[in-house]
Amino acid sequence: MLYELLMALFLLFPFLWERVMKKHSWKKVFALILPVNKSKKKELFGALKLFVLLGVISIVISIILSLFGITDIEKVGDLMIALSKEQLVWFIATMIIAVFIEEVFFRAFLQKKTGIIISSAVFAVFHYGYGSIGEIIGAFVLGLILAWWFKKNNSILQNYLGHLLYNIFAIVIYLIL
Repeated sequence: MLYELLMALFLLFPFLWERVMKKHSWKKVFALILPVNKSKKKELFGALKLFVLLGVISIVISIILSLFGITDIEKVGDLMIALSKEQLVWFIATMIIAVFIEEVFFRAFLQKKTGIIISSAVFAVFHYGYGSIGEIIGAFVLGLILAWWFKKNNSILQNYLGHLLYNIFAIVIYLIL
């Protein structure tokens, strides 16, 4: 219940902040928080490029972490496998919604207020729920990539789809291995 409340607050806060504190019209609020500036084809191609970039960087991060003896990333895989087997439909729905909320809050809102480094650091801290130092490091680096991509492309759709595809790919890898 606490998780669902926190996610609802993460989703609502940026919209209410822009509407109430900044006194923007709802049209401007949605344009600020959910920017999509390109054709659907370009958005999808951009999301695929981001997915590939995240995948490559993730492999590099895994190699570097293992060289330094940080191997607690298995905790993430164990938790994902347990959750996906117990409540597969809930797990998939939660992931689809959570990734959208993360992109709205951390990229479209917090990054614009605090910058790439701080928003990525906060993003990483919020991934500590797995109890893995490797996950925090990985989330920080991948958060930097997501933040840079959002700044470069100003598209919540590219970030959302690229992030979602990456998470799905990571879960499939954990389930296979």
